[in-house]
Amino acid sequence: MKKVFLLAAIAAMPFIASAQELKFGYVNADQLLSLMPEISGIEKEMADYNAINTQYLQGMEDTIRDEQAKLDEMMSDTSGKYTNKMKSDKQEDLQNLYVRYQRSVSDINRDAQQKQMQLVQPVRDKLMAAIETVSKKNNFFMVFNMDSDAVVYKSDKAVDITPLVKKELGL
Repeated sequence: MKKVFLLAAIAAMPFIASAQELKFGYVNADQLLSLMPEISGIEKEMADYNAINTQYLQGMEDTIRDEQAKLDEMMSDTSGKYTNKMKSDKQEDLQNLYVRYQRSVSDINRDAQQKQMQLVQPVRDKLMAAIETVSKKNNFFMVFNMDSDAVVYKSDKAVDITPLVKKELGL
């Protein structure tokens, strides 16, 4: 029995020795991403994109307001110059405008999110490549992102590689 235990202990030695060599690091990816020069260009492009969409939606809101005023006038008219059919058609037109507006708001928000993700993805890829390069150069076994809930404990031995990644990115 002692021989089996001794053989098991000897067989486990390389694993125990290599476990002591494992290096863990962490990085603040959001901070690095915000420092990358490409981000300011993306923010400007998105601001311009959102301004155009806001202007478009404002035009739709103005049309709805004008059509609502016309409907209110028709409904309050007592002279009889508007038939019930005219009034119901105007109500239906206004309802369709509301539906079109709501659909436009939803579509514009979705498109803006997709556009932002599309613009940011190459920058994220560049950041991830820099993190990978730093991790490989410094023999890190694993690197955690401080911006996510992935880090539940950070010992004093953990290494913040954010400055190394900054250097790799030239920031």
